[in-house]
Amino acid sequence: MFEHLFNPIAFGKVTLPNRICFLVHRTNFAQGGRLNDRHVAYYRRRARGGCGLVIVGDLSIHPNDRPWEAMIEAYNPQVVQDYQQLTGAVHEFECAVFAQLNYYGFQSSGAITRHAVWGPSAVADIAFGETAKSMEAEDMAVVTEAFSLAAGLAREGGFDGIEIDMGHESLLRQFLSPLSNLRQDEYGGSVENRMRLALEVIDGVRRSVGEDFSVGIRLCGDEMFWGAITTAESREFARAFEGTGKVDFINVCVGTYYNLYLFMASMHTAAGFTLGTVEQIKRAVDIPVIAGHQIDIPWMAEDILAKKQAHAVGVIRSLICDPDWPEKARRGEVDDIRYCVRDNQGCIGRINQSKTLGCIQNPSVGYEDLGPKVSNQSSPLKTGSSTIINHPRPESGQGGASVLLQQSSIPKRVMVIGAGPAGLEAARAARERGHEVMVYEREDVVGGQVNLAAKGAGREGMAQIIRYLRGALERFGVPVLTGVDVTEDLVLERDPEVVIVATGSRPDTRPVPGEYSPPRVLTVREVIEGRLPVGDKVLFIDESGGHCATATAELLADQGKRVDMITSALFVGVELAPVGDFYLTRQRLLQKGVTFTCDVRVDEIDDSTVRARDIYTNEPVLFEGYHTVVIDMGRRANDRLYHELKGRVRELYRAGDCVAPRGIDMAVFEGRRVGEGL
Repeated sequence: MFEHLFNPIAFGKVTLPNRICFLVHRTNFAQGGRLNDRHVAYYRRRARGGCGLVIVGDLSIHPNDRPWEAMIEAYNPQVVQDYQQLTGAVHEFECAVFAQLNYYGFQSSGAITRHAVWGPSAVADIAFGETAKSMEAEDMAVVTEAFSLAAGLAREGGFDGIEIDMGHESLLRQFLSPLSNLRQDEYGGSVENRMRLALEVIDGVRRSVGEDFSVGIRLCGDEMFWGAITTAESREFARAFEGTGKVDFINVCVGTYYNLYLFMASMHTAAGFTLGTVEQIKRAVDIPVIAGHQIDIPWMAEDILAKKQAHAVGVIRSLICDPDWPEKARRGEVDDIRYCVRDNQGCIGRINQSKTLGCIQNPSVGYEDLGPKVSNQSSPLKTGSSTIINHPRPESGQGGASVLLQQSSIPKRVMVIGAGPAGLEAARAARERGHEVMVYEREDVVGGQVNLAAKGAGREGMAQIIRYLRGALERFGVPVLTGVDVTEDLVLERDPEVVIVATGSRPDTRPVPGEYSPPRVLTVREVIEGRLPVGDKVLFIDESGGHCATATAELLADQGKRVDMITSALFVGVELAPVGDFYLTRQRLLQKGVTFTCDVRVDEIDDSTVRARDIYTNEPVLFEGYHTVVIDMGRRANDRLYHELKGRVRELYRAGDCVAPRGIDMAVFEGRRVGEGL
């Protein structure tokens, strides 16, 4: 089925068993500058899932270059023994492991190091905003030596190769780019001069690791910004680097901090958007070229290789979401793959807030082998434990794609009430533990609020979450009864040993005083469901700041409505900034005629008239003349059944929004926690 994807390929002296490469990304797992067991378990799990190469990042190669705290000190000799633990774990499987070395330059700040950041010129990064010290000759020597030292330690630590970063966040890319390199000496101006430091680093790394060690580069193929690196220039760079005879492969990326929506792409960014640039670079060189970014499904990866657009494919979020993606594809079990939906809340969103890496669909991320942890089960009533339960997984085949959770010694009859993401994940995990599970859902279809989210403009991909969970329950043979409004009497009649309540939440329909009701004032749910008419002129009150509001407003704009959005926040859609969707979302809304009024708090709604006040001046602001007012102003837990059952069943849990309304990440997280803990 995937004859190209699972062919071996040589990267220099290293032969990969297949062409699936798990590329560098932040994890924020490091503590005190040390690589730890959490890293080891995380990367080992991806190797076990069947990828051919793991590339490890989060490495700081010099004490003065540290853009965030949770980095591994790759310059400290003690790192070797930590590396050996990680590389040994990855090598348990047929998988190579490389270390990516990077100097971040002015894409950083001195907040942690308390030193000035270095750059090719005295300019400031658009994100960090700190003006760099223009590097002197001795500074460049320090950087070159830092790369060489870190490369030697990586080889000593058991890595199979090195990737030198010249991509999004790299000092070397800053030297390559005419946008950031304004120098007038031998390191600036012409293409040859701008390449000089990168060539010196390549030479130093190669001398440090020897000729029998794989060395490649991550190259920014196109900065996609005015006055910056173009694809034509990157082809010149690639040919020059290959011409040294010291570079074994090129991993191509696109974009910079000037366009975060490219390398932190969401579901609104087209899949495979880098392929045009990748293919041009591949045609310019003979060494292997890796294509990355938005390659989510195995058929797409296979097609890229079959068309000779690249020699290998790089994935990140797809293997965060489902580590067994490669092995499932190899076995032809593609329907069992948990596909990344590029919602970015659990991965990019958490990382950008200095939290550890996560995933909205895979709560095990970062907890892969931490061992079982569960609160005392002696109490007859449980509201959910406080720690994810991760029981040892027995190996099954080379990749372990079909492994099960450790079976419970006491199988129980489990009743799950609610078939949203929390309930479905709880049922899946409980059944995988060997319990007899039955799911009840009041609506005619499963999915809960995800079904609504998937109807928002450009948010269709969210439906994949329910596709996977529904399919998993079907494969496990778990009955799901829809159209059943579960009551206390029904639960007592069925007499299950365990009840898991996952009844979700409902919109707050009365968030502020006033006389208002449908159809003049509607919730987002009522708009998405389409059961009530929406007028041509809409006032949208956004107090969530997320996709729920913006995607619904965009849907209305696509229907030809005039939409004015108001919020008490600094920006409409403010919660989209950490997940990389802020820029494109606002751009689309503005292009579709949506207006924004910020810094106003709603005091009262009277029919279609909204009275508000400026949160800074306290001056009244009146909004009137609208046909429909749409409110996204909070949700309330639907917890009635849970409280009715307290003290009346043997084991009682709840998960998701019926605990407290939050995001889908916590719904799935809590569902897994409860299901695995039984």
